[in-house]
Parts: sequence; C-alpha cells; structure tokens
Amino acid sequence: MQPVTITTLGEFSITYGEKVLAEKDKRSKKMWTLLKYLTAFIGRGVTQSELIEVLWDGEDVCNPAGALKTQLHRLRCTLDIFGLPPETELIVSFSGTYAFNDSLEYIVDALQFEKYFKQSGRTDISEKEQFHYVKKAFEMYRGDFMKNSADEKWIIPIRIYYHSIYIRIVHRLIDALYTHKQYAELINICRQALQIERADQKIHMLLIKALIVIDDRDAARKHYKYVMDMLYNELGVNPLPELKELYRETIDRDSGSEDNIEAIQQKLKEDISETATGAYYCELEVFKSIYRLKMRDAERSKQKVQICLVTVSRAEGSESRSKRIISEMKRLHNCVSGSLRKSDVFARYGLSQYVLMLPVAKEKDGEIVVKRISNAYKKNSSGFILDVDFKHVMAT
Repeated sequence: MQPVTITTLGEFSITYGEKVLAEKDKRSKKMWTLLKYLTAFIGRGVTQSELIEVLWDGEDVCNPAGALKTQLHRLRCTLDIFGLPPETELIVSFSGTYAFNDSLEYIVDALQFEKYFKQSGRTDISEKEQFHYVKKAFEMYRGDFMKNSADEKWIIPIRIYYHSIYIRIVHRLIDALYTHKQYAELINICRQALQIERADQKIHMLLIKALIVIDDRDAARKHYKYVMDMLYNELGVNPLPELKELYRETIDRDSGSEDNIEAIQQKLKEDISETATGAYYCELEVFKSIYRLKMRDAERSKQKVQICLVTVSRAEGSESRSKRIISEMKRLHNCVSGSLRKSDVFARYGLSQYVLMLPVAKEKDGEIVVKRISNAYKKNSSGFILDVDFKHVMAT
C-alpha cells in the first residue's frame, strides 16, 4: 500500500494517493481538532480522557464519552475519502485508547524535519554532509506547526519546540553560507526565513552584511531602517548592540568609489531632504558623531551644549502594556520633533527614551525647550508620565 503523507509544518493536510484532506475544507472544528491531536501524537495511543479534555476544556458536557464517540464517527466518515479497505481504517481504537493504524506507513514532515536536524549535528560525518542535512531541514519547514490553530493551547509547546529547532537550523545555515562567501544564497535564505521569523536579529544582521558585501548599499540601508523601526515601534524590543554597530561599521561607510563634486553634492542633498521637516532625527551612532563635532566647536566658541534624556514611564496605578509604550513613543517623537528647531538633533536611546542635543546660549533656554516638550506631551492624558533629565555641558 502507498504511504500516508501528513503535512503539519505550515498548512495541515493528509494525503493518500491522489486524495487530499486539507485544512481549507469546511469541517467540524472539534472533529478537526481531534484529527490534529491524534496526528501530533502519532505513534502512541491517546486515551479517551485526554481527548475529552482537549476537545471540551472547561465546557459543561452532559455525556462527554458519548460526544467523543460522535466526533470519532464523523472523523472516520470523513477519512473514508481515502478509500481504504474497512479492515484498514486510518483511526483505530484499542484498550481504551485511539491512534493511527500502525499497519500503515506514514511520512510526517515534522518527524522528518526533526530527523534531519539531528543528522546535521552528527560529529561522525563531514561538514559537507552536515550542511546537506541542515539544508534539507530548512527546505522542509514551510511554516510553524499547524499554524492555523494558534488558539489551541495544547499546540503551543509543540509549535515552540519545532520553531526553536527551525531557528537553530537557520542560524547554522546562514553562518555556513557567510563563512563560505555564498552571499546570493545567503540573502535568499534570510529573506525566506524572515517570512516565518521576522524578529530574529541575527538573521537581519547577516542579511544586511551580505547586502553590504555585494555592494547593494541602498537595500542594506532600507533594511536597516526597516528593522530598527520594527524592533522599536512594532515589537517593543531593544536592538542588539551588534545590530546598532552595523550602522557605523557598514551602512554609513562609504563604498570606496570615487565621485566628482557634483555627484557628492547630489548625495548630500538627497540625505538632507529626508529630514526636511521638524528637528533632525537620526540614529544614535550619528547622534554621537554630531555631539563630538559640537563639542569640538564649543572649545572655540565657548557655547554651552545641553544634553537631555526624555523618558516615558507608566504612571503609578496604570496598567503596563508594551503596545501602549510603543504608541506613546511615537507620540513623544512628534512632540519632540515639533518642539525643537530644525537645527536641533535627537535620537532614540532605548525602548522608552530619546536623547536630545540643544546648543543654547543660556541654561534657561534649554529649560524653556524642555518645558515646551512636556506641555505638548501632557495635552493628551494617557496614563504615562514624562521624565526629563538634562545636563549642561561645556567644552574645557
């Protein structure tokens, strides 16, 4: 007989011969959950009480055993599409448990994926063979385990387990590709992986590095900006120091090509046009460079420079929510940008902080600016408060 092919990584489906039972088919949710649960634990019997707990968790059911039998009957009727002989039903029962019929052969992608992963870690095979298994495992992972069942609690630990293996596989794969300078394939692998795990900073870092190596700096800059915006403003995550370093070490570094003065002027003009309104917002590494330049100028002019750290924090008694912090930081960004002069500079310092640089003639001038920012922020009460710490710096 032909093997039964079961897909669990991504879209869930069962295939036998030319017949396919896919998740997109309209089926009873409980019957579908029953099939998924038996599939997840293929190879062992599942007890009646275990299935009842999964299917009717917290629900008040008069006759759960009878209800389970009804669902099993519906499931067996549905599985009749495969045309198996009566004596070889796909789902069988024995000793009070239910399982897939072990007289049939099964190909389960999740189990094959795990097998490839374990093979890739063998120390008795060559590096080339290890890479082969890593690549095979990567190709098998088409999405998280039964991805359309995110609301079912029992799936979560299984999904986390396979997803963690996937991340390890991706890291091994892209490290090997980067080491062997296979940058085009590395870029393709990173982009595929980010469709599944968009928050992994190592994948983003190696993608940016590869784009730099092949001299696609525009793509590298765009991806860097996208990543930083996503981490701060969507996920509420602090970027790794290594990721921040990429701005100074790679993206902001000149490619080494020689231009004439007109070309250089045009490049500078385009950069300036990106920040045509409001105060100048920049990356922290750029902020540091501007600060050092201002301090050098202050040695000659004796002008004072004020550094301000503006922090959003939760008001006492209000609920802490990461998404709220993200929205508050966007609001604060607008308040800071609109309250400063176009020649003033500010940068994101952390998840809930901006650092500002204010060249001022008198200390009280800086305090006026800070008060203007605070007043603009307080216009909309939100359960968050603004804390401002500032220091007057003078070159010596």
